[in-house]
Amino acid sequence: MKNKKVFLSIFIASIVVSFICGLKSRILIDDKLLEMEQKKIIDKKTKEYYAVYENPFVQQIRTTLDIYLKDPTSLSSLLVEKSVGPENAKEGLDSFSSDYYKGKFVVIDIRNSAAGGKFIDILFLDKPDKVFLVWVYKLENGEYEMRAIAENPYYTQEKIDYYYKQYPQLFNDRSHSF
Repeated sequence: MKNKKVFLSIFIASIVVSFICGLKSRILIDDKLLEMEQKKIIDKKTKEYYAVYENPFVQQIRTTLDIYLKDPTSLSSLLVEKSVGPENAKEGLDSFSSDYYKGKFVVIDIRNSAAGGKFIDILFLDKPDKVFLVWVYKLENGEYEMRAIAENPYYTQEKIDYYYKQYPQLFNDRSHSF
């Protein structure tokens, strides 16, 4: 009788251990599947983000900055000259060090402008102390024109630091930045 109780206890214990091990294995498999799905979603969103750099509005920013670095006099004085806009934000390419424009930038946001074109928030990777608001307009002939650049006061250093923590992959990827 005592042997039957010991045997039954061992049998029940082995069933419980098997169940727990099976449950743990299933949890590990479910966690792995969830992790794979999350990775697919992240990869898809990353590809969508990188496609931003194929956007002609964004490409025009790099084109205009390169022109400015070569010959600032070839651009509209409204785009180049220093000025102060709303909330005392600096405006104009001459308002900032050209060291910003020599480096690559990442796009933080793109939205439609009520006046036409797009507002694009960018951050230069070599000088990540401010975010710039750039207005790019599509002309009737299909060409693009950068019409304004200003410091975007919405992005405080705290917000910039937040973006760096949230999206380190994007801020460290210089092969896709512009």
